[in-house]
Parts: sequence; C-alpha cells; structure tokens
Amino acid sequence: MSTNYVALFLILVISEGSACFSTHQRPVVAFTAKLSKDIIVTAHGIVKYDQVLTNWGGAYNPTTGIFTAPYNGLYTISGTLLSHPMNSVHLKIVRNGIKMSLLLSSSKTHPQSGQTLHLLLNKGDRVWIQNANNVAARLHDHGSYNLFSGVLIRNF
Repeated sequence: MSTNYVALFLILVISEGSACFSTHQRPVVAFTAKLSKDIIVTAHGIVKYDQVLTNWGGAYNPTTGIFTAPYNGLYTISGTLLSHPMNSVHLKIVRNGIKMSLLLSSSKTHPQSGQTLHLLLNKGDRVWIQNANNVAARLHDHGSYNLFSGVLIRNF
C-alpha cells in the first residue's frame, strides 16, 4: 500500500471517529426524587417528592413537585406508588394538566404500582404526579417506595 493511500485512510478514520467523539456536548437532564416519610396528599394535590437524589440540570422543583422540561426532546418519565394500608390511592402522571397515566395502590395491602412513559416534551412543558381522587390520600414511605424520576433521552 502506498503512503498516499495510508494517509488518506488515516484521514477518513480520524474524520469518521471525530463524529462519534464530538466536542459538542448534548444537554443532560436527569432527576430522581422520593418521599422521605409518610405524607398526606390533599384531594387533587400534587405530590411533592422531598428527597432529591439526582437533579442534573435543575429541572425538578421539590417545593412544587413539578418537573419542567428545559429542552424539546424525548424524555422518559417514571413514577412509583405505595399507599398506606388504610386507604387506596390513585395517582396520575400529568403533562400540562392532561392525564398521561394512572398509578393505583389498594387498601389493606402493600401493593406497589409503577409506570414508565416515553414522552415528547417541548421546552417549558410541565410534568407532575398528583392525587386523582376527590379525597386526601396517605402515601406510605420510609424513603424507598414512592419515586418520581425522568431523563432526557434525546433533545431536538
């Protein structure tokens, strides 16, 4: 193989490889928050997950319980639920006021429920989990069972 072909081959390999190892950073958004204790959520109230494990990008607000998408993109949103045995609970995962999914945990038992959604969100879209019932709900937790999390898969 001549020197010219080797040089051309190396240039092609380097230019192809640079596309994979671009210096352009994609935005990173990821959060996981959980309840640190039993709580009572008012009728149609938003669950405020108070113990933040990860909040890369700062898009989850533990004071309001709301995640606000900082970029247009495909996001994975997940929630888990464990109610107190004294009541059944229906929680809904909501995007901009519209129910996307429902979590259910029955009374007199300890069943855990979970949902994972892949949602196309626009910058500024808001996602939260709220009580779907007309009565207050008691969630059972000691820092392990009730979670709300999300991650940006790809921005557009």
